[in-house]
Amino acid sequence: MENEKQTAEQEVISTAKKRFAYSVERFSENKNKMREDIRFAAASPDDPWQWEEQDKKARQSRPMLTINKMPQHIYQVTNDIAMNRPSIKYRPADDEADEEVAEILMGIARSIEAVSDADVAYDVAAKYAVTAGMGYIRVLTDYIDERSFNQQILIKPIEDIFKVWDDPDAKDPAGADRQWFFIEECLSEEEFQKAYPDADKIDWDFDKDTEWLNSAGKTIRVVEYYEIAHQDDVLYLWANGETSLKSEGELPEGVIVGEQPIDSRKVRIPKVLWRKLNSQQILEGGEDGQEIPCRYIPVARSLGNVWTVEEKSVISGIVRNAKDSQRVYNAGQSAILERVLSTAKAPYIASAEAISGYEKIWQTANTDNHSYLPYNALSEDGGQAIQMPQRTQPTAVEPGLQQVVMGAADDIKSETGQYDASLGQRSNETSGKAIMARQREGDTATFHYIKGLNWAVRHVGRIILDMIPRVMDTRQIARIVGEDGQSTNATLDPKHPEAITKMKDDQGAIQRVFNPNIGTYDVYTSTGPSFTTRRMEAADAMTQLVQANPDLWGVIGDKLVQSMDWPEADDMAKRLRAVLNPAVLQAINDDDESAIPPQIQQQMEQMQMQMQAMQQQLAAAAAEIQKAKNDDENTKRKLGIDAYGKETDRLKVVGASMTPDAIAAIVMQTMQQVLNTPDPSQIALAPPPQEMMQQQPMNGVQ
Repeated sequence: MENEKQTAEQEVISTAKKRFAYSVERFSENKNKMREDIRFAAASPDDPWQWEEQDKKARQSRPMLTINKMPQHIYQVTNDIAMNRPSIKYRPADDEADEEVAEILMGIARSIEAVSDADVAYDVAAKYAVTAGMGYIRVLTDYIDERSFNQQILIKPIEDIFKVWDDPDAKDPAGADRQWFFIEECLSEEEFQKAYPDADKIDWDFDKDTEWLNSAGKTIRVVEYYEIAHQDDVLYLWANGETSLKSEGELPEGVIVGEQPIDSRKVRIPKVLWRKLNSQQILEGGEDGQEIPCRYIPVARSLGNVWTVEEKSVISGIVRNAKDSQRVYNAGQSAILERVLSTAKAPYIASAEAISGYEKIWQTANTDNHSYLPYNALSEDGGQAIQMPQRTQPTAVEPGLQQVVMGAADDIKSETGQYDASLGQRSNETSGKAIMARQREGDTATFHYIKGLNWAVRHVGRIILDMIPRVMDTRQIARIVGEDGQSTNATLDPKHPEAITKMKDDQGAIQRVFNPNIGTYDVYTSTGPSFTTRRMEAADAMTQLVQANPDLWGVIGDKLVQSMDWPEADDMAKRLRAVLNPAVLQAINDDDESAIPPQIQQQMEQMQMQMQAMQQQLAAAAAEIQKAKNDDENTKRKLGIDAYGKETDRLKVVGASMTPDAIAAIVMQTMQQVLNTPDPSQIALAPPPQEMMQQQPMNGVQ
């Protein structure tokens, strides 16, 4: 048994090593270029990484400027993404799904983002994608706290993309179809010993334990290893529309013992497994792996520029194409500075006779600030005039250098797709429309970076949607965060028979119980300003409307105050709502039960009681008919065929006398009269429409 365990462990490690080597082979070239792109973007005068090594050696005593324009262009994109961050959205995808459940699921996703500080993860992924061409976001699960068995879903960044090794055969831009994935982690000797006291100190790269240490940091490298395993199974389709897997063993609800499925097919059920490895041992997860509660490997990828050249992917960001222009710009500015510095050292031209006796003064003419420079105007022998010393023509900055520098600056703009208007600088455009048009051109040129992050966030939403029913698998209170940041609660019950049910508690508050397992939901993203930004824009727009038409204050005054960001705004909005225009207030209260007069409320309660009684009667009749149908022939003969038929006809009439639709029509008609009648107490219950009184077959009656 021990040998079998070792064999299984060795097989897992051997497969992981082959996959890791394949990823290194396919991604190493891209990773090396991406590393250089990041170094180039992070360059500064203290770290002149934008200069080649041979140029640094050649210019040791000459100016070597690093005027880095890359961060400006990078942040122009990443900060625009931060101000218009993509949001996870869900919508019903089949008849069983519910619109309100989709809203609840979006609220749970926002709650997960808030708890996780997901904006950090999104920003880190965007920064790497824009700079180097690729960034990652991961989704984890963890216990809520040390004293709880409930788990929570978390969104976290991957801070170092060079410790990530992806499946090269994944085609989906966000990595939804990847089959395996590696994340490296470096531990100190003490951390490794504490975490894995029984494990050998072996680095992931090497098989020999003598090479686990490196000379610099004495660290041990391990890897997190995700893989998708597939389990063969058979899917059954039953007559009532339910499905089940052969491996589940249990029949779905509504299927009786002995019933045969109407169809079947072979399926492969994906299962995500996680382990932590060094090069010879499985440190965590075991040979069977720890199952992750998701059908996808929980990592999303954000891509920048992707080209396929000779069956290989070339991945880059905004820096790659602008590197040469940045180098030319640095070289041009350095050359200009060199010319300027040499101007002050232009020598004087003088005859020896002219400065005879004053040599020490003239030797310091270019270094000291002399008030005057004496010279001999006449020769000693004949008294003839001597020409005055003159400074040579100062070295001028060649016009070509200025043109090279300006051209390089323009090239950087064109290579990044961002021009003066996009960068907030003055340009040739003078009108607001022209400036906005140029800004839109810049946004369009870099929109694929925003689109890449959208795909990644959409996949994060897909992972969360798949995790919610697996992680939150017991009845519990789910925290829901609205788009405005306000928190509410709903009860998640994976055994609830309906997608969502609303009920009143003892205090009269509406409580919602929902089941995320019922129905299918689509995932999409929307991009736009944050709720706070949109609220400020709404307040500004409403203020302008009220200034243009003061009468609107009596219509939208409460909303205007509510949208403002200062203390007690909500309380003042409530007070303003009480004094709104009566017609507006009546329209707002159309759906407010508290605005209905007591007499009508009493009548509505009576109708609700009638509806409940009718529903009970209909249910009893349907049960009686079903029971009669299931009785054997002896029971039918005992009741009598004629009596059975008469009872069936009677139940049809009872069921058709007042259907729920008829009652609903009465309620709607009565409510309409409430809004149009000065004295609602005089309103009588309206008779149901004739079309609602037509006989209709009841459930179970054919």
